[in-house]
Amino acid sequence: MAVFPAHYSSTAQRQIPLISWVQLGLLASLGWGIDHLVFPAIAQGQISQATVKEILDGNEVFVQEKIANVDDTANFGEVILTKQSRAGLMFNNGAKGRLGEQAKVTVGQCVEVQQGEILVSGPVNGCMAGLTVSVKGTLYVLRKNEKDAGVVEVLEGTVQVQNNQQPGETIEVKAGEKVELLQGILGQVVPMSPEEVVAILNGQLFTGFTIPVTPEGALQAICSRLLPGLSCSTTGLPSYPLPTPPIPVPLPSLPF
Repeated sequence: MAVFPAHYSSTAQRQIPLISWVQLGLLASLGWGIDHLVFPAIAQGQISQATVKEILDGNEVFVQEKIANVDDTANFGEVILTKQSRAGLMFNNGAKGRLGEQAKVTVGQCVEVQQGEILVSGPVNGCMAGLTVSVKGTLYVLRKNEKDAGVVEVLEGTVQVQNNQQPGETIEVKAGEKVELLQGILGQVVPMSPEEVVAILNGQLFTGFTIPVTPEGALQAICSRLLPGLSCSTTGLPSYPLPTPPIPVPLPSLPF
């Protein structure tokens, strides 16, 4: 069962009107991160639908083994699969996601990653191989390989990661941090290196997509916060690569 923070009262949520993307952009311009934003009441319910909104690199996106087109929907318990293509998703609570190539996820109380990677923006819980990620309006990556090893990488906000074999024990992962899972065992929370952040922002979950997953300006703010000293474009991509360390020049040998 998905776990949400106690202050997410359903009564309070019903009294808050839906925030438009224009308003979100204004909040982002004022320096508010995604973790400060409040989503509508449906955000605390389970995910029951995911609609394909964007398809990149061919047409190898499938819902229940049938080739999917833009605006096709995967319902509760159904599987979305990509092969040599990528997909942008819209969940029924307004949150968004992106699937990389060779990804397989199931829509349910959480978005269950069976293989590949997904970028999640907004209040969508993720899970894989006995691990549950509980969020409140967050930007994170969930990646899993075929050997039940995976990683959670957080770009904005904070997530609570729980090993389902040890109920009640959670690990908090903040923006700029990651935690790995190997054979059902959670590792230590460690900072992502600048190279890892650049690889995500320049990787298959961002390049080529046209439908934004965050309010305007939010990605640039995230990039600047996680990569201080680098120039970040308005799309959140580093404008130039990390400088490579100089190659050491051998000292001339002395004649004795």
